[in-house]
Amino acid sequence: MDIMEWIREKLKPEPCNSDKFIYDDMDSQSGRSLPIVYEPFDAAKKAHWRDRGALHDYLLSTLGDGKLLMDFGPGDGWPSLIVAPYVSRVIGVEGSIRRAKVCAENAARLGISNAEFIYVPQGSPLPFEDNTFDGIMAASSIEQTQDPKRTLKELFRVLKPAGRLRISYESLEAYRNGQERDVWLCPINSRKCRLIIFDRDIDKESALQYGLTFALSSQETRNNFSKDASRISFDKVTVPILETMRSFITDSRTCTTIHPSGKTLLLWLREIGFGEIIASYNGISIAGQLFESLPEATRPRTLSEVDDYLRPIVRVVVNMQAPIEMNPMLTAIKTGKAKSTPDFSDGIGGAV
Repeated sequence: MDIMEWIREKLKPEPCNSDKFIYDDMDSQSGRSLPIVYEPFDAAKKAHWRDRGALHDYLLSTLGDGKLLMDFGPGDGWPSLIVAPYVSRVIGVEGSIRRAKVCAENAARLGISNAEFIYVPQGSPLPFEDNTFDGIMAASSIEQTQDPKRTLKELFRVLKPAGRLRISYESLEAYRNGQERDVWLCPINSRKCRLIIFDRDIDKESALQYGLTFALSSQETRNNFSKDASRISFDKVTVPILETMRSFITDSRTCTTIHPSGKTLLLWLREIGFGEIIASYNGISIAGQLFESLPEATRPRTLSEVDDYLRPIVRVVVNMQAPIEMNPMLTAIKTGKAKSTPDFSDGIGGAV
């Protein structure tokens, strides 16, 4: 009996969506590592350059400066909170109550007043009128919904004519030939963690996940599987070890997510009605490459200097066509003539 069979037979995991599977239990989706949101910007860190590359990517690909944007699935408030200073208003839509609360708390702590976060259960219509948003940012969030194609249809509905949807996504192709089955240990608090076991079907573009919650710290759980390893590998998770740890398992759950490839997304977006789709290179990668290529002595040293350096380069990059086989970021443009931005001074738009 392999571990998947053992989990199904012995633990009878509860089926759930991705929010209940993990996101509702996370204090911080990013591990409190986001520049600006959790850490002061540091121009000496590559990750911070990549973060600014992402900011300009989403702003420039959506033509979002001074506009009304949606952030679909902001997690800890990203990229909403770093985009907020450049737009008229940004509304984050979260399928997790916990995540929406964390986003709002981060906005309040940072003193950001033009970012609003709302909870919309997965599968529910978005509470906005048709043709509301100038642009939509979806950062690795569409594939976390129960029905990604239906989600795209709903985003199309609330996007204005000539509005732009910028999508980053996790294609499973990167896991082919060795990482189809994998594990990740997610800390929940000092005395609880969740072992997530992935069983990815690359060709079917789906990932079956099992989550086992242990009443142990992450380190204690890790030590049960391997005394020497800094992380748990799939081959270390065996039925005999799970049997010895069974008394510490407080719950088990399962979730299946659909991960459309770039080719699948391209097909869906066309079927939904987007008039133009740009498969492009992205500002995140180019910012990291620039950080590495520039001698330390010549690198910009402040936030404003980094932004001034990156922005014109990212403007070019987000319009450079990339092979769809690379599963690049996508910009989908809704055909039609743009209209004025609705006034949200009295709250969110009307329910649909």
